[in-house]
Amino acid sequence: MTRHVLLALAATAALAAHPAPAAAQDSSSMIRPGMSEADVRARWGEPAAVRHANDWTFMFYQNFDEHHVGWLDTVFLQGGQVVDCIARAPGHVYLGQSSSPGNRTPERTLPAQPTTPPDAAASGAVTGVRVTP
Repeated sequence: MTRHVLLALAATAALAAHPAPAAAQDSSSMIRPGMSEADVRARWGEPAAVRHANDWTFMFYQNFDEHHVGWLDTVFLQGGQVVDCIARAPGHVYLGQSSSPGNRTPERTLPAQPTTPPDAAASGAVTGVRVTP
């Protein structure tokens, strides 16, 4: 009897250590580009937070690894349709091309430096300023 219990525990531990690949997961938890906010809510449930900016909607979901990865799972909608997603939780699957795939190391994104025309830099001229008397 004890031997069977130990075998069952070992099998359970082995399965937990190796979760099923995304292809084998239930398709009801997968979101894809073009879905609506209602579609996302139906598949992933209520978000932890939702923010709106102009034509954009950002839906934030807990992935329960925020301290390690640095952010919540985020679904980006533009014009009411999913256009991007950052998904780290095992149950959150994005079928589109993510701008931040799981194997990407987070890094700082600096803004592009404005280019100065060579003749303006050499002459010391100030450009881009309009003086109104």
